[in-house]
Amino acid sequence: MKRLVLAALIAAPLVLSSARAQDAPPQMTPDQSNIVYGMVSGTALLMDVYHPELARGVGIVVIPGSGWYGPPIHSAPPLKDLAPRDYIRGAVHDLTEAGFTVFVINHRSHPGFRFPDPVHDARRSVRFVRANADAFGIDPDRIGILGHSSGANLAAMVGVMDDAPGNGLDPIDQTSAAVQAVVTLAAPFDLTLDPENVSAYGAQTITSYVGEVWYGPDNWYEQRMPPHVAASPVTHVDAEDPPFLIVFSPDDPIVPPNQAARMAEVMGEAGAPYEVIETAPSGHDPVFPTDAAIAFFAEALDG
Repeated sequence: MKRLVLAALIAAPLVLSSARAQDAPPQMTPDQSNIVYGMVSGTALLMDVYHPELARGVGIVVIPGSGWYGPPIHSAPPLKDLAPRDYIRGAVHDLTEAGFTVFVINHRSHPGFRFPDPVHDARRSVRFVRANADAFGIDPDRIGILGHSSGANLAAMVGVMDDAPGNGLDPIDQTSAAVQAVVTLAAPFDLTLDPENVSAYGAQTITSYVGEVWYGPDNWYEQRMPPHVAASPVTHVDAEDPPFLIVFSPDDPIVPPNQAARMAEVMGEAGAPYEVIETAPSGHDPVFPTDAAIAFFAEALDG
């Protein structure tokens, strides 16, 4: 597997113009819709696939942000439906135009499901893509992942977790869930609810996601890892992790910018490869760094 060492840019992060964020992304229709990548208790996990005109044989799994939440009603829009999500739709469009085959997924969400269910689903989606690489026209050893907000947390978890088999008995769950590159946009990397690390809204969302209130490490007495810690990508970083491109906006009101610095610090201490991009002020939807993201995936995954 190709290894890539990237420069850490915390001290002087690259700042991108906000002009790109003002461009309305074009409408997109998936080439393959509602592919079942897993079944859980009779519930189908679905993905849409966007094929480029000139494929480079590289797959990118994309996880939109949702606060790990899905309304428990029949009319709830699918997470993978890009129509109302201009921000992530622009990223999918740019990646597809650059020749990447893009897989946009649904995952289980609270209130019906909680951590670690969405993590299992994200890892299952990678296993499914790899197991069916020939059918999708991609190389099984060249798979990246990208996510926004809660989706970026899940993408990061896929990148840093040990590559243990899934809990299913089918061959797909025995397939590797490893990815070779990770791009995160406005990611919450540390869910331990330190007021400096998450907003009040974010704290409530995280509590709903993990299903428990966090009172700090000194008030944890159970003989297991606290779920807030287990659900934090910073907990699982080691030197063998794939390269990360960490993108954030300095005025994000939901995920404070020091979350990016926290992840970069942990990755730097572990000797894991990473790069950081601070965009122009753009709130919780940081300017998608099209050229940098394409170059990052190309360097990590091409050839």
